[in-house]
Amino acid sequence: MKRYTYITLFIFTLTLMSCGEKQAKSEEKTTDDSIVELTQEQFQKNELTLGKPEKRTFSEEFEVTGMVDVPPKNRSSVTSYFDGYVSQTHLLVGDRVAKGDLLVKLKNPDFIKMQQNYVEALSNLEYLTSEFERKKTLFKDQIIAQKVFQATKNQYLQAKAKLASLAEQIRLMNLEPKQVAKGDFTSEIHIKAPISGKISKLNVAQGKFIGKSEMIMELLDVDHIHLELDVFEKDLMKIQKGDSLRFEVPEISEERYSAYVRLIGAEINENRKVRIHAHPLDRGNSFTVGMFVNAYFEADRKKHLALPESAFTEVDETTYILELTEQTENKYRFRKVEVKSTPPQHGFKPILNPEDINSNSKYLTNGVFDLMTTGSGGHH
Repeated sequence: MKRYTYITLFIFTLTLMSCGEKQAKSEEKTTDDSIVELTQEQFQKNELTLGKPEKRTFSEEFEVTGMVDVPPKNRSSVTSYFDGYVSQTHLLVGDRVAKGDLLVKLKNPDFIKMQQNYVEALSNLEYLTSEFERKKTLFKDQIIAQKVFQATKNQYLQAKAKLASLAEQIRLMNLEPKQVAKGDFTSEIHIKAPISGKISKLNVAQGKFIGKSEMIMELLDVDHIHLELDVFEKDLMKIQKGDSLRFEVPEISEERYSAYVRLIGAEINENRKVRIHAHPLDRGNSFTVGMFVNAYFEADRKKHLALPESAFTEVDETTYILELTEQTENKYRFRKVEVKSTPPQHGFKPILNPEDINSNSKYLTNGVFDLMTTGSGGHH
């Protein structure tokens, strides 16, 4: 009798254990944190969307620094060939001028003396020309000796050279020799703009003495700005002439502008960098010479399956996406899928372990962070 009692108790115990295991498994299933469920109402209320992975091109991005500049021919340091006192100036830094515009007037009594010298040299040459022609005829007729004729010829040639020299000085003063020859003298000379552009530096004031070759002002033709970028030697092989790049001026905004590589420097400097010359594509922006820029190049372009950046979320340093595993009239069921990725490019992130996902499935493309971290919308 006891034997049957023991058997009965053993069977009863096994039954209880079996029920306990089933209940535990049931509880494990209902608390599976890899599953997220939503009702149709919750899905619509939160304006959630679905999407399939698509092939997109991603590239390694590396950053270089540089500045906005202009070519040497578009930068002009305005000087005078002559000393003088500033008698007129009306410009300010930032003013735009056209080539040939009056920039500054300089005054000096010596200017009158130079014009007088020119007129005297002109008169002297006229006399010596006449004398040269007269003695040339006499020498031809063997009336005078060659020595006399040669002396007159030397005087004539010297006077001709002196007049040419003085005439060039008159032109450097921005005066017209023909006007000076008529006695139209002036104690002022005009300094004119050698190029069109904006005034970037100014070194004048009313009455200030300006020595010859001293900088009066600097002009920049900002219609032809470019980027001067310094690229590390290790990145040089990733760049070719004509390559596109993006750049930003961090002191102004995070907006990125487009440019392309125009020239690549021929030597590496002491900092192991090479100078790259790039041209912005959008000339409509008011970039200022001297602005610091950050430029971004792309290299090692590869195609990857990708989803919008908003489809990814990170929990405990692990990145997840939510795969739709079941959809009915009233319910959406998602499965957490661990993925490997890199920072987004153009709003998308790559999936670097495509073997772990179903490329034909649909995935939640927004609202993932809220569902994963707050548990809203169903059970986890």
